[in-house]
Amino acid sequence: MLNAAIIGFGGIAQAHKKGYDLLEKEGKVKLVAACDIRKEAFEKQVEINLKSDTPATTNTFHQYTNLDEMLANESIDFVDICVPTYLHSELAVKMLNLGYHVLSEKPMSLSTQACIPMLEAEKTSGKHLMIAQCLRFFPEYEYLKECIDENRFGKVLSAFFSRLSTPPLWGWQNWFMNPELSGGCITDLHIHDIDIVRYLFGEPEAVSCRASHSVSAYDTVQTALFYGGTPITAVGDWTLSKMTFSASYRVDFEGATVCYENGKVTVYPKNEQNAFSPDIPKISGYAAEISYFCDVISGKTENLKNPASSAARSIQLIEAMKLSADQDGEKIKFEFA
Repeated sequence: MLNAAIIGFGGIAQAHKKGYDLLEKEGKVKLVAACDIRKEAFEKQVEINLKSDTPATTNTFHQYTNLDEMLANESIDFVDICVPTYLHSELAVKMLNLGYHVLSEKPMSLSTQACIPMLEAEKTSGKHLMIAQCLRFFPEYEYLKECIDENRFGKVLSAFFSRLSTPPLWGWQNWFMNPELSGGCITDLHIHDIDIVRYLFGEPEAVSCRASHSVSAYDTVQTALFYGGTPITAVGDWTLSKMTFSASYRVDFEGATVCYENGKVTVYPKNEQNAFSPDIPKISGYAAEISYFCDVISGKTENLKNPASSAARSIQLIEAMKLSADQDGEKIKFEFA
């Protein structure tokens, strides 16, 4: 069984913790320790948008407020970085160079430039780096991926993705609302759908993005992604006070429309067949991504599904979208580096 440690024990780390609880029962990985500079972080329950379906347990792990002390005292195969975005690059590089495999929360970093040393450290250290672009592992999105790859309902005619939220005020020292630390909604929340669009359809030819700045920066975001004649749109917004978080998609195929809303996938065939809900596994996307990373570390699989280089390209696309938004939606054509 692999040993893991979490660095930063805020809301997303607590969601990851539930995944480790499940995977420990399967004999795959054990969360042996976690580190946070705030002792109270281990006592405070933080609610976030994307919740795990895995029930919480009382499994214990060693708690630290000093990273060097944790590394000195614990036998660890990989670290799970769950600190604020502006700390991702420096910390991931440090951990890779110390000889640990690294699973780091999304977004990879605040800029493409900051992603480069992470990719270089992965290469030179010989250790694995994966960014937790979790939608690639949620079963509702994996079902959509299967429909597209298998041509199950024919050609995709159009697609729409949405992610709506109240302002994320639960962050340590309100860091989400500081765009210099989080990148704003476009980088922190909207990137989920931008990354999944790339995963589903490949790299777009161009983007056009419009955004408003109200509670922080790039807060309400509307993005058009160009794939030939197929219109694909994604909307992200974290300004919606008192609104329940929602994530959805609607993909129109030649033979059916596949919708995800209110936590449920429904297929609406264009023939005489009635609408139906496909049999989708009730599993935690967080547990699934951790399990996959364990298989990569153990040499059971090559990381073709979610390599760090792909996460870096999502950041590059976000930068192009910001450039477009700054030019009132100007269509930006570019090639990925």
